[in-house]
Amino acid sequence: SRSRLLVVDDSRIVRATIRKHLADLYDLIEEVDGEAGWRRLLNDKQIDLLISDLSMPELDGMGLLARIRESGEARLAQLPVIIISGEEA
Repeated sequence: SRSRLLVVDDSRIVRATIRKHLADLYDLIEEVDGEAGWRRLLNDKQIDLLISDLSMPELDGMGLLARIRESGEARLAQLPVIIISGEEA
């Protein structure tokens, strides 16, 4: 079976782009904000990798990462996470 990838991004275009490039390699699931992503991570123990946007409503990428690392649950604390951003400096 394929690894499960959770993509958390409020941009439909970004999610579609990631899906286009990675859907053949991963079992891809999507959420639109950090709170929904957090709930998914708590309820889906099969997620192997998280790609999260930095800036989102409800809970941003850094807040989501902090919850993951501070969760006390080994599978979450050790989950590989990639944070992306479309913001320009």
